[in-house]
Amino acid sequence: MASGRAQSAWRLVGFVRPYSGTVVVAMLCAVVYALSSGASIGMILPVFDDVLSGREGDRTGRSIGAILSEDVLPLAGSAFERLAGFDLDGSVEAFSETGAAARAALREAPAREALAVVIAFIVVLIVLKNLAAVMQTFFLARVEQGVLFDLRRVLFGHILSLDLDYFARSRTGELLSRMTADVDRLKGAISEAMVNVAKQAILLAVFMTIALMASWKLTLVTLAVLPPSALAIGALGKRLRRKSHRAQEKMADFASVLQETSIGIRVVKAFSMEAFEQRRFDRILRSHARFETTLQRLKALAGPLTEIIGMGASALIFWYGGNEVLGKGGMTQGQFFVFLGAALSMIDPVKDLSKSITRIQAGMASSDRIFAILDEKPAVVESADPVDISGFSDSIVFEGVSFAYDREQVLHGIDLTVRAGEVVALVGPSGAGKSTLADLLPRFIDPTRGRIVMDGVDIRDMRLASLRALIGVVTQETVLFNDTIRNNIAYGHADLPLERVREAAAAASILDFIEELPEGFETIIGERGVTLSGGQRQRLAIARAILKNPAIMVLDEATSSLDTESERQVQRAIETLVSGRTALMIAHRLSTIRRADRIVFLEAGRIVETGTHEELLAAGGRYRKLYDLQFSDAV
Repeated sequence: MASGRAQSAWRLVGFVRPYSGTVVVAMLCAVVYALSSGASIGMILPVFDDVLSGREGDRTGRSIGAILSEDVLPLAGSAFERLAGFDLDGSVEAFSETGAAARAALREAPAREALAVVIAFIVVLIVLKNLAAVMQTFFLARVEQGVLFDLRRVLFGHILSLDLDYFARSRTGELLSRMTADVDRLKGAISEAMVNVAKQAILLAVFMTIALMASWKLTLVTLAVLPPSALAIGALGKRLRRKSHRAQEKMADFASVLQETSIGIRVVKAFSMEAFEQRRFDRILRSHARFETTLQRLKALAGPLTEIIGMGASALIFWYGGNEVLGKGGMTQGQFFVFLGAALSMIDPVKDLSKSITRIQAGMASSDRIFAILDEKPAVVESADPVDISGFSDSIVFEGVSFAYDREQVLHGIDLTVRAGEVVALVGPSGAGKSTLADLLPRFIDPTRGRIVMDGVDIRDMRLASLRALIGVVTQETVLFNDTIRNNIAYGHADLPLERVREAAAAASILDFIEELPEGFETIIGERGVTLSGGQRQRLAIARAILKNPAIMVLDEATSSLDTESERQVQRAIETLVSGRTALMIAHRLSTIRRADRIVFLEAGRIVETGTHEELLAAGGRYRKLYDLQFSDAV
């Protein structure tokens, strides 16, 4: 499990790497924020011990400007020169001398002048701190949105590369959840892991250093609160990761139910199942709400738990430190207030670190789910050295083709040759393997044994894009998009002239219907073409195939769900579509395939009969029985 988390984190870093320059700038802003925050706390010491202590008469007559220019600035210049020359030991010593000289200047100069300088310096530090905070957010937003954009882009591209088998065993709602909610949760993990953790760690180190300089004894007392805080944070983080993972799974569940109900709303209403679907959705939603409630409670618990522990220690520190100042412990008021300010300031970084860790844990749970999709390997892969093809001229040969779904054999040793320009119909009972055989041609799936050869080349050696460019597919379940009629016909080619789209619509026998619409080709047809009839949807799909002008057509039950008049219209469109083309036609209605050059009868994944319509009728075999059954039912 730990190695898996580390692997997910490392893979996430890979998406951040292109923005490493911006991350470095954001981290520099975080460093400036931390140092200026620490310096503003440190200014308490000179205010109390150097400016407000002593009397005005004890100070020299030199102005603060003269003292700084004569005593402090030369030492500061020497310190920076040594730093530029990589003399680290010398620069540390020089900066220490500069600090001592600056404090001496505050003690010698007139108190009001010294106070004005200190106040001005504090104002500059606060402005610098807030400017650094704004710039950090500015640069970090670029990284977050850039990584989310890249991740969604890669995720969507990978989903498109997966084969049909993956979509058959995956839920659409789950994919939507991972693409949206899971990726969004990663945004918090990125900002926390890349910058905020570093900023809070630097803040903690700065405040810890200031506290040690003020009183090492009191600092040791303060450190006593860190181990229990770390243990509490670690336990919460582990539990939060588990709950976050389950909450995202539940979100995927109700997204799936919402998607299924939207698609099947006609069936829901026809069976009066609104109450049933509401109860089903409520159960999943209630379960998700429970996990999310627990998740939010765990997040809310982390910060206050750390603060309560810190406040308890602060009370002890106040009591101990106050006695040091009131007694003879050698601690000045300035040192005590500096320590107190640093100690109290450490609470926020520790609390923010705990929140950061919980957000990172939630984000890493989402990353596990995202990378689980990216780890899916398509079963259909392109050859290492694919062959580009530009046309089809001879034949398609199925040589001993077999296929199995999860060890269930669907096709058994199919041998079939389809000549160029030939229309071959595949018929047979449901489950005979007709659609599976047709899906093999455009490589939606690959055979488990045997091969398919097109013009002497195994289609697995062809470039997928060039193979599929030769093939048009029209299925029973017409796929249309919530767009205009024009864009559905000219799918992916919006720049095509309208005249070519009109010609395709006319060939598909749907031009008259389109032109009668108020907005014509610019009519929005709704999701999945819901505003159209079944026949209209099918003819739009045929128009799209005609516009593609493929050399080979695959028609899978293109007229099975249509009424008689719609079937006639679609059949005329199909005849136009297959004219002069090679075609594989799958049909239950034998009336639609009488004109096929050859009919292949499949049963239990095997070819049992082949011939023309007349030959098979005369043979009196299975095709004749199916024909008689259909037409006797019609009578």
